[in-house]
Amino acid sequence: MNRRAVFSSAMLVIAVLSGCGKQQTAAADAEAAANPEAAASAPGMRYEARVNAGGGTPPALPPSQPPAGNASDPKAGEGLFASMNCDGCHGGGATGWEGPSLVDGRWRYGGADEEVFQSIFYGRPKGMPAYGGVLGADGVWLIVRYLKSQPVPAVVPTTNYEDLAKSALPAPASAPSSAGTPSEPEQPADPRAKLAQYGCIACHAIDKKVVGPAFRDVAAKYQDQQGVAKTLEAKVKNGGAGVWGTIPMPANSAVPDAEVHEIVNWILTSPDVHN
Repeated sequence: MNRRAVFSSAMLVIAVLSGCGKQQTAAADAEAAANPEAAASAPGMRYEARVNAGGGTPPALPPSQPPAGNASDPKAGEGLFASMNCDGCHGGGATGWEGPSLVDGRWRYGGADEEVFQSIFYGRPKGMPAYGGVLGADGVWLIVRYLKSQPVPAVVPTTNYEDLAKSALPAPASAPSSAGTPSEPEQPADPRAKLAQYGCIACHAIDKKVVGPAFRDVAAKYQDQQGVAKTLEAKVKNGGAGVWGTIPMPANSAVPDAEVHEIVNWILTSPDVHN
Protein backbone atom coordinates (compact mmCIF):
# COMPACT_ATOMS: atom_id res chain seq x y z
CA MET A 1 0.00 0.00 0.00
CA ASN A 2 1.52 3.36 -1.00
CA ARG A 3 1.79 6.43 1.25
CA ARG A 4 -1.19 8.16 -0.40
CA ALA A 5 -3.42 5.16 0.26
CA VAL A 6 -2.23 4.92 3.87
CA PHE A 7 -2.92 8.64 4.38
CA SER A 8 -6.37 8.37 2.80
CA SER A 9 -7.22 5.39 5.01
CA ALA A 10 -6.08 7.25 8.12
CA MET A 11 -8.18 10.29 7.23
CA LEU A 12 -11.22 8.07 6.66
CA VAL A 13 -10.71 6.50 10.09
CA ILE A 14 -10.46 9.98 11.65
CA ALA A 15 -13.67 11.12 9.96
CA VAL A 16 -15.57 8.06 11.17
CA LEU A 17 -14.16 8.29 14.68
CA SER A 18 -14.82 12.03 14.84
CA GLY A 19 -18.48 11.39 14.12
CA CYS A 20 -18.54 8.66 16.75
CA GLY A 21 -16.76 10.98 19.18
CA LYS A 22 -19.41 13.68 18.73
CA GLN A 23 -22.18 11.13 19.30
CA GLN A 24 -20.41 9.87 22.43
CA THR A 25 -19.95 13.45 23.64
CA ALA A 26 -23.64 14.30 23.16
CA ALA A 27 -24.77 11.09 24.86
CA ALA A 28 -22.36 11.57 27.76
CA ASP A 29 -23.38 15.22 28.22
CA ALA A 30 -27.05 14.20 28.27
CA GLU A 31 -26.26 11.54 30.87
CA ALA A 32 -24.31 14.06 32.94
CA ALA A 33 -27.23 16.51 32.82
CA ALA A 34 -29.67 13.81 33.91
CA ASN A 35 -27.39 12.57 36.68
CA PRO A 36 -25.18 15.45 37.90
CA GLU A 37 -24.04 13.60 41.03
CA ALA A 38 -22.61 10.78 38.94
CA ALA A 39 -20.94 13.29 36.63
CA ALA A 40 -19.32 15.03 39.60
CA SER A 41 -17.78 11.77 40.78
CA ALA A 42 -16.86 10.52 37.31
CA PRO A 43 -13.27 9.24 36.84
CA GLY A 44 -12.63 11.77 34.07
CA MET A 45 -10.36 14.70 34.89
CA ARG A 46 -11.01 18.35 34.09
CA TYR A 47 -8.19 20.89 33.98
CA GLU A 48 -8.62 24.65 33.99
CA ALA A 49 -5.76 25.00 31.51
CA ARG A 50 -6.72 22.07 29.29
CA VAL A 51 -6.74 22.56 25.51
CA ASN A 52 -9.30 20.52 23.58
CA ALA A 53 -7.71 19.16 20.40
CA GLY A 54 -9.78 20.12 17.39
CA GLY A 55 -12.07 22.20 19.60
CA GLY A 56 -14.03 19.12 20.70
CA THR A 57 -14.78 18.86 24.42
CA PRO A 58 -14.33 15.30 25.74
CA PRO A 59 -17.43 13.87 27.43
CA ALA A 60 -17.48 13.78 31.21
CA LEU A 61 -18.44 10.10 31.35
CA PRO A 62 -16.27 7.95 29.06
CA PRO A 63 -17.05 4.24 28.66
CA SER A 64 -16.00 2.35 31.78
CA GLN A 65 -14.68 -0.62 29.78
CA PRO A 66 -12.60 -0.69 26.60
CA PRO A 67 -14.26 -2.08 23.48
CA ALA A 68 -13.30 -5.48 22.18
CA GLY A 69 -10.09 -5.26 20.20
CA ASN A 70 -8.67 -7.03 17.19
CA ALA A 71 -5.29 -7.64 15.62
CA SER A 72 -5.50 -4.61 13.32
CA ASP A 73 -5.95 -2.10 16.16
CA PRO A 74 -2.22 -1.28 16.69
CA LYS A 75 -1.76 -0.50 12.98
CA ALA A 76 -4.85 1.71 12.93
CA GLY A 77 -3.62 3.40 16.12
CA GLU A 78 -0.26 4.05 14.48
CA GLY A 79 -2.02 5.86 11.64
CA LEU A 80 -3.99 8.01 14.08
CA PHE A 81 -0.83 8.73 16.11
CA ALA A 82 0.81 10.16 12.98
CA SER A 83 -2.22 11.93 11.49
CA MET A 84 -3.07 13.67 14.78
CA ASN A 85 0.55 14.95 14.92
CA CYS A 86 1.30 13.06 18.16
CA ASP A 87 4.78 12.39 16.78
CA GLY A 88 5.32 16.16 16.57
CA CYS A 89 5.93 16.09 20.33
CA HIS A 90 6.55 12.43 21.16
CA GLY A 91 8.71 11.52 18.18
CA GLY A 92 8.39 8.84 15.52
CA GLY A 93 7.41 5.53 17.05
CA ALA A 94 6.56 7.44 20.26
CA THR A 95 10.17 7.06 21.40
CA GLY A 96 10.35 10.65 22.70
CA TRP A 97 11.42 14.03 21.37
CA GLU A 98 10.28 17.34 22.87
CA GLY A 99 7.75 15.33 24.84
CA PRO A 100 8.52 12.14 26.76
CA SER A 101 8.79 8.66 25.33
CA LEU A 102 5.55 6.71 25.50
CA VAL A 103 7.14 3.30 24.96
CA ASP A 104 9.91 3.10 27.57
CA GLY A 105 7.66 1.70 30.31
CA ARG A 106 7.83 4.82 32.50
CA TRP A 107 4.66 6.80 33.09
CA ARG A 108 4.12 10.00 35.07
CA TYR A 109 0.37 9.48 35.40
CA GLY A 110 0.22 5.69 35.42
CA GLY A 111 0.86 3.11 32.73
CA ALA A 112 -2.20 0.86 33.00
CA ASP A 113 -4.26 0.87 29.83
CA GLU A 114 -7.07 2.79 31.52
CA GLU A 115 -4.61 5.38 32.88
CA VAL A 116 -3.01 5.96 29.48
CA PHE A 117 -6.51 6.29 28.03
CA GLN A 118 -7.32 8.99 30.61
CA SER A 119 -4.15 10.92 29.73
CA ILE A 120 -5.00 11.00 26.02
CA PHE A 121 -8.77 11.41 26.39
CA TYR A 122 -8.69 14.28 28.92
CA GLY A 123 -5.18 15.68 28.40
CA ARG A 124 -2.61 16.57 31.03
CA PRO A 125 -0.99 19.75 32.32
CA LYS A 126 2.00 21.33 30.55
CA GLY A 127 0.85 20.96 26.97
CA MET A 128 -0.88 17.60 26.47
CA PRO A 129 -4.18 18.35 24.65
CA ALA A 130 -7.39 16.40 25.29
CA TYR A 131 -8.26 14.24 22.30
CA GLY A 132 -11.46 12.66 23.60
CA GLY A 133 -13.70 15.18 21.90
CA VAL A 134 -12.23 14.72 18.43
CA LEU A 135 -11.38 11.00 18.43
CA GLY A 136 -13.96 9.60 20.82
CA ALA A 137 -13.25 6.68 23.10
CA ASP A 138 -12.77 4.19 20.27
CA GLY A 139 -10.10 6.31 18.58
CA VAL A 140 -8.23 6.88 21.83
CA TRP A 141 -8.27 3.15 22.54
CA LEU A 142 -6.67 2.52 19.15
CA ILE A 143 -3.78 4.79 20.08
CA VAL A 144 -3.45 3.12 23.50
CA ARG A 145 -3.22 -0.29 21.83
CA TYR A 146 -0.62 1.00 19.41
CA LEU A 147 1.53 2.36 22.25
CA LYS A 148 1.21 -0.84 24.27
CA SER A 149 2.20 -2.95 21.26
CA GLN A 150 5.58 -1.22 21.00
CA PRO A 151 8.63 -3.01 22.44
CA VAL A 152 10.57 -1.25 25.20
CA PRO A 153 13.82 0.13 23.68
CA ALA A 154 17.03 -1.68 24.56
CA VAL A 155 18.53 1.57 25.87
CA VAL A 156 16.34 3.74 28.08
CA PRO A 157 17.76 7.13 29.20
CA THR A 158 17.90 7.57 32.95
CA THR A 159 17.70 11.37 32.84
CA ASN A 160 14.31 13.03 33.07
CA TYR A 161 13.41 14.57 29.70
CA GLU A 162 12.78 17.94 31.39
CA ASP A 163 16.34 17.88 32.77
CA LEU A 164 17.64 17.10 29.28
CA ALA A 165 15.71 20.08 27.97
CA LYS A 166 17.19 22.36 30.62
CA SER A 167 20.72 21.26 29.77
CA ALA A 168 20.06 21.98 26.09
CA LEU A 169 19.39 25.67 26.78
CA PRO A 170 22.37 27.95 26.12
CA ALA A 171 24.14 28.99 29.30
CA PRO A 172 23.60 32.62 30.37
CA ALA A 173 26.55 34.97 30.14
CA SER A 174 28.54 34.92 33.36
CA ALA A 175 28.36 38.05 35.49
CA PRO A 176 31.62 39.92 36.25
CA SER A 177 33.28 38.98 39.50
CA SER A 178 32.26 41.09 42.48
CA ALA A 179 34.91 39.79 44.89
CA GLY A 180 35.85 42.37 47.47
CA THR A 181 32.81 44.54 46.84
CA PRO A 182 29.74 44.89 49.03
CA SER A 183 27.11 42.25 48.36
CA GLU A 184 24.33 43.29 45.98
CA PRO A 185 20.70 42.15 45.95
CA GLU A 186 20.28 38.76 44.30
CA GLN A 187 19.41 39.09 40.62
CA PRO A 188 16.30 37.40 39.21
CA ALA A 189 16.75 33.88 37.84
CA ASP A 190 17.51 33.63 34.15
CA PRO A 191 14.15 33.56 32.27
CA ARG A 192 15.42 30.63 30.20
CA ALA A 193 15.19 28.37 33.23
CA LYS A 194 11.49 29.19 33.42
CA LEU A 195 10.99 27.95 29.85
CA ALA A 196 11.81 24.45 31.07
CA GLN A 197 10.04 24.89 34.41
CA TYR A 198 6.71 25.67 32.76
CA GLY A 199 7.02 23.30 29.80
CA CYS A 200 7.49 25.99 27.11
CA ILE A 201 10.31 24.08 25.45
CA ALA A 202 8.01 21.12 24.82
CA CYS A 203 6.67 23.11 21.85
CA HIS A 204 9.15 25.95 21.23
CA ALA A 205 12.87 26.47 20.64
CA ILE A 206 14.89 29.65 20.23
CA ASP A 207 15.86 29.28 16.58
CA LYS A 208 13.63 26.62 15.01
CA LYS A 209 9.98 25.63 14.78
CA VAL A 210 9.06 22.62 16.89
CA VAL A 211 5.30 22.28 17.43
CA GLY A 212 4.90 26.02 17.86
CA PRO A 213 6.96 28.81 16.31
CA ALA A 214 10.56 29.62 17.19
CA PHE A 215 10.95 32.38 19.76
CA ARG A 216 13.09 34.20 17.19
CA ASP A 217 10.19 34.17 14.70
CA VAL A 218 7.79 35.46 17.35
CA ALA A 219 10.16 38.33 18.16
CA ALA A 220 10.58 39.20 14.46
CA LYS A 221 6.83 39.11 13.78
CA TYR A 222 6.00 41.54 16.59
CA GLN A 223 9.10 43.72 16.48
CA ASP A 224 8.44 47.38 17.35
CA GLN A 225 4.67 46.91 17.70
CA GLN A 226 3.19 49.06 20.43
CA GLY A 227 1.58 47.17 23.32
CA VAL A 228 2.48 43.78 21.90
CA ALA A 229 3.92 42.54 25.20
CA LYS A 230 0.48 42.69 26.84
CA THR A 231 -1.05 40.90 23.86
CA LEU A 232 1.48 38.08 24.03
CA GLU A 233 1.18 37.79 27.80
CA ALA A 234 -2.57 37.31 27.39
CA LYS A 235 -1.94 34.70 24.70
CA VAL A 236 0.41 32.76 26.98
CA LYS A 237 -2.09 32.87 29.85
CA ASN A 238 -5.24 32.07 27.85
CA GLY A 239 -3.98 30.03 24.90
CA GLY A 240 -5.31 30.24 21.37
CA ALA A 241 -4.87 29.10 17.78
CA GLY A 242 -4.80 30.38 14.22
CA VAL A 243 -1.85 32.81 14.23
CA TRP A 244 0.89 30.23 13.61
CA GLY A 245 -1.22 27.37 12.26
CA THR A 246 -4.04 25.13 13.43
CA ILE A 247 -2.29 23.42 16.37
CA PRO A 248 -3.61 25.11 19.53
CA MET A 249 -1.46 26.95 22.05
CA PRO A 250 -2.33 25.55 25.50
CA ALA A 251 -3.46 27.98 28.17
CA ASN A 252 -0.98 28.55 31.01
CA SER A 253 -3.21 30.10 33.64
CA ALA A 254 -1.20 28.56 36.49
CA VAL A 255 1.95 30.52 35.58
CA PRO A 256 2.24 33.68 37.74
CA ASP A 257 1.64 36.91 35.84
CA ALA A 258 5.06 38.29 36.84
CA GLU A 259 6.82 35.27 35.35
CA VAL A 260 4.75 35.39 32.15
CA HIS A 261 5.80 39.03 31.83
CA GLU A 262 9.44 38.10 32.38
CA ILE A 263 9.35 35.34 29.75
CA VAL A 264 7.60 37.51 27.14
CA ASN A 265 9.98 40.40 27.77
CA TRP A 266 12.94 38.05 27.29
CA ILE A 267 11.51 36.78 23.98
CA LEU A 268 10.99 40.30 22.67
CA THR A 269 14.23 41.91 23.85
CA SER A 270 16.96 39.37 24.59
CA PRO A 271 20.01 39.29 22.30
CA ASP A 272 19.98 35.49 22.74
CA VAL A 273 16.75 35.44 20.74
CA HIS A 274 17.55 38.11 18.17
CA ASN A 275 21.12 37.00 17.30
